[in-house]
Amino acid sequence: MNPVADGVYFDAPGVASVRWDEDGQLVLVEWQGWANSSEFSDLLEAEITALRKHHGTRMLADCRRQKGLSAADQDRANEVWLPRALAVGLKRFAVVVPSSGLAEGNLKERLGKVRAGVLEVAYFATPEEARDWLGR
Repeated sequence: MNPVADGVYFDAPGVASVRWDEDGQLVLVEWQGWANSSEFSDLLEAEITALRKHHGTRMLADCRRQKGLSAADQDRANEVWLPRALAVGLKRFAVVVPSSGLAEGNLKERLGKVRAGVLEVAYFATPEEARDWLGR
């Protein structure tokens, strides 16, 4: 099986998956738990690869089962991943908030640092609400 040919760019059981959702024309990230630094780095790279390959502009991250990340990983996402994601075309980012209050706070703090007008970010309780917003 060629994972990228099947639309799967990252799949680590118990951690997360990243795939291209053909129906929604978006990168879909589904968190399943906690990621160590290496796994998180691979996940971020998979998001960039999927966006680039499909000329994607939208991402849906279902973070309901995401656990907190280290401060260093959060910083790397802000300083390295975000500029790269914007450069390959990311414009709208829908986030289904984590059930963990700590993870939710960290995520919102991190994404809250994005300059207004650079990336549209919105938070939702369910993947359905997030998909509706992305479809507008």
